[in-house]
Amino acid sequence: MTLYQLPTLPTLNTSTNGMISEFYGPALAAANRYDRGVGYFTSNWLRLASSGLAVFAGNGGRARFVVSPHMGAEDWAALNQGDQAKTDNLLYESLRSVVEDLPHALEVQTLSALAWMIADGLLDIRIAIPRGDLDGDFHDKFGIFFDDLGNSVAFHGSQNDSAKAFRNYESISVFYSWVDEREARRVSGHEHRFERLWQNQDPNVRVLQLPDAIRKNLVQFTNSLGRPYGAPKRTPRRLEEDKWAHQSQAVDKFIEAGNGVLEMATGTGKTRTAFKIMDELLERREINAVVITMSGTDLLSQWYRSAIANSDLAVFRHFGKWKEASSYLACRLPKVLLIARQQLKNVIPHLEDKDADRSLLICDEVHGMGSPSMIRDLSGQLQRFRYRLGLSATPEREYDQDGNQFITDEIGEVVFEFGLEDAIKKGILCSFDYTALDYKLSDEDKAQIRQLIKRHHAKKAAGEPQSDEVLYRDIARVRKTTKEKIPPFEDFLKEHPKLFQRCLIFVETAEFGRDLQTLLMNAKVPYHTYFQSDESENLKRFADGHLECLISCHRLSEGIDIQSVQNIVLFSSSKAKLETIQRLGRCLRTDPENPEKRAHVLDFVDFSAMPNESTENGSTDTDRYEWFKRLSTVVPRDGESNELTK
Repeated sequence: MTLYQLPTLPTLNTSTNGMISEFYGPALAAANRYDRGVGYFTSNWLRLASSGLAVFAGNGGRARFVVSPHMGAEDWAALNQGDQAKTDNLLYESLRSVVEDLPHALEVQTLSALAWMIADGLLDIRIAIPRGDLDGDFHDKFGIFFDDLGNSVAFHGSQNDSAKAFRNYESISVFYSWVDEREARRVSGHEHRFERLWQNQDPNVRVLQLPDAIRKNLVQFTNSLGRPYGAPKRTPRRLEEDKWAHQSQAVDKFIEAGNGVLEMATGTGKTRTAFKIMDELLERREINAVVITMSGTDLLSQWYRSAIANSDLAVFRHFGKWKEASSYLACRLPKVLLIARQQLKNVIPHLEDKDADRSLLICDEVHGMGSPSMIRDLSGQLQRFRYRLGLSATPEREYDQDGNQFITDEIGEVVFEFGLEDAIKKGILCSFDYTALDYKLSDEDKAQIRQLIKRHHAKKAAGEPQSDEVLYRDIARVRKTTKEKIPPFEDFLKEHPKLFQRCLIFVETAEFGRDLQTLLMNAKVPYHTYFQSDESENLKRFADGHLECLISCHRLSEGIDIQSVQNIVLFSSSKAKLETIQRLGRCLRTDPENPEKRAHVLDFVDFSAMPNESTENGSTDTDRYEWFKRLSTVVPRDGESNELTK
C-alpha cells in the first residue's frame, strides 16, 4: 500500500471519524518516514497507534518527533535564562518520570516497539523550547507522512498525541501532495517548517536532542524484550556520524593550532563547525566573546539566525540598519557580535587587549579579508584576538601575494582541508555530469585582446603602474562576453530542454543575459533575471519552484542555499577557481526531495587555445575543462558513475 491509495479526506474529527483506523493507522502502514511536531506527547498515544507503528517499524520507517516537555512556568523561566547545565538537569528531571512510567502506561508490545525503534535508530525525539520573542510553550500540532514513491501527506489541527485527545472534540485538516498544486504547496510548507525546527534554525524555538540519560533508559528495555517487528530493511550505508566526522576533525585541528583557516567545500558545514569550535572554547572557559565577520547583509543575517538558534550568548549586530557595536563593547556578559567586514576598522581598535585575549574572531569567506583596504586598515589589529578562525572553500587570492600574506599573518595558515572531491565521496554533495560546448573567439574578439595587451605593455613602458592581474581580468571579460558562445548554446537548449529546469545561468553582464532571454522564451522555459536592479522576490519564486530558471551575474555566487538547484550554465567563468567553485556549489547540494539527484554543469571551452597562450588567458578554458572533467568522475563511495553526456 502507498499513501496515494489513502482516501483523500480533507478533514477528520473525533466525533464522526475513527482517527486511528481511518487516518493514522493506514498512513503509518503506508509510510517510510513520519515527521511530527506536537505540543503534548504521552505514551498512551503509542498504545493506541501500536498496530500502525509496528508495521511502520517493520518496514524500516523512520520517525522524527519535535515535542514540548511537560514543565511548569518556573521551569520554562529557568530554561529561558540560557543556563545550559541547568537546562540539561531540568530536561532530565521532567522526562525521567515519563520514562520510568512507561512499563505501566504501555502494553508490552508497544513498549517493546518504542524501545527497539529508538535502539535501531528508527525513532528520534527532540525537545522544543520557545525562546527569543516567544516565552510560552511549543504548542503546534502538525505532521507529514512520506512514502518511497515520493508521495507525501501533511496534516494540521488541534489534536495532541495523547489518549485524552481522542476523547476531546478535535479535528485535523489533511493535505495530499498529488491532488493539485495548491495542496502540494501546503504539504511542502509543512515539510520546510518541520525541517527548520529539526535543524534548530528557528530563532524563536530552541530544539534540543534527547539527553543520553533518557535515551539509555529507553534503550535498556530492549535487554528484556524481543524486537516485536522484523529487523528493519535498510541498505548498508555509512553511519551518519562518519559522514560528518570531518567537522570534529576540523575542530580538533583548530583547537590544537589556536588560529588558522578551515578550507571546506560549500555545503560541508563550515558554519556548524565554527559553532562547534565556539562551544568547545566556551566550555573550556577559554573565551567569553565572539566576533563574526563577513561581507553582505544576507550572509550576516543567516549567521545571526544561526547564532540565536545555537547559543545562549547575548547577540549583537553591526551591519545594515543595525548599529549595536557600542552595546556589544559595553556588555560584560558572554556575547557575540555579527559585524560587516567593512566596519571592523571602526570597532576593533576600541576593543581592549584583555577582552581581545578572551575572544574568538571568525572570518567567513576569509579570502575577502585580503583586500587592499583590509590590509591598510587592519594590519596588526586582528592578531590581538587570542583565537582567529578563517572559513572558505577557496581561501587563496589569485594573483595577490600581498593579500594572501596578510591572511596568513593576521589569521593563520590553512590547518584543515575538506574539498569538493572529499564531499562528493562522502555523499555530502551530489556527483555531477559535465558538458563542454566548443566555441572560438571571433576576429573582433581577438583584435580586442591584442589591443588590451598592446595598451598594457605601453603603460608599463611609460612607467605607469599596471599589474598583470588587471590585464588578465580584461582579457577574461572578452571571453566571458563573446557572442560566439550563443549559437552552440541555442543548439544545446533545443536538444536538452530538461537541463534548464531548476537551473542557474551565470553571465558576466545584464546585457549578455538579455541576449539569452529570447532563446529561453522560444524553448518555453519559465525564467527570470536576478541582476542588481531585480527584486529579491524573483529568488524566492525560484526557490519555491514557481520559476525553473534564473539568469544572474555575481549575486548568486555566495550565500544561496537552494537544495533543488540541479543545473548550472557557466557563460562567465574566471581563471580564479574561487568563483567557479562557489557557483558549482550552488548545484551540488543534496536534496531530500530528490535523493537520486545528479547535477549537470554546462560550460564553454575554446579547445583551439594552446597552452603557451596563457598570456591571453587562452589556456584558462582548457585548464578548467580538465579540472571539471576529472571532478565529474568522482562518485559516492557506494555509488557508480552515471555520465550523461560528453
